[in-house]
Amino acid sequence: MTESAAIVLHLSDRVPDFELVPSATSKQRAEFLRWLVFLVSALYPTYTYGDVPERWVGEPKDKRAGKALRTSTDEHRKLLLKFLEGQARGPWFLGRTLSALDLYFWVLVTWRPGKDWYQSNCPKLLKIADALAVNRICRKVAARNRQ
Repeated sequence: MTESAAIVLHLSDRVPDFELVPSATSKQRAEFLRWLVFLVSALYPTYTYGDVPERWVGEPKDKRAGKALRTSTDEHRKLLLKFLEGQARGPWFLGRTLSALDLYFWVLVTWRPGKDWYQSNCPKLLKIADALAVNRICRKVAARNRQ
């Protein structure tokens, strides 16, 4: 299975007491689903299109089209991240309960635009990521993925 949202939802269906996804009867379930789909449908494409722009615009001799696409997707990502920052309740994205959404932010801060940008523009999202960066299980996952 691929696609992070599908994996997360599949785990919530298959693993008893999977606490990273609110249960179907939880008041937070609809909000969780909203933001999960937002992350993978609105935010992730800014990487898909911006990381390898020549895949989408070809490779013109002057490369202006690719640079323009990269710049525009990077700027759009920043707008989306600032929007998400405004939605974060703290200490976790949905409030008092850690969810799979928080794991997304843990990873996202290591990608463009980088931790310095988050510090200045999205400190709540950075705080979520930093809290997970010292989590025993997250550290183990991070170490395994650096190999």
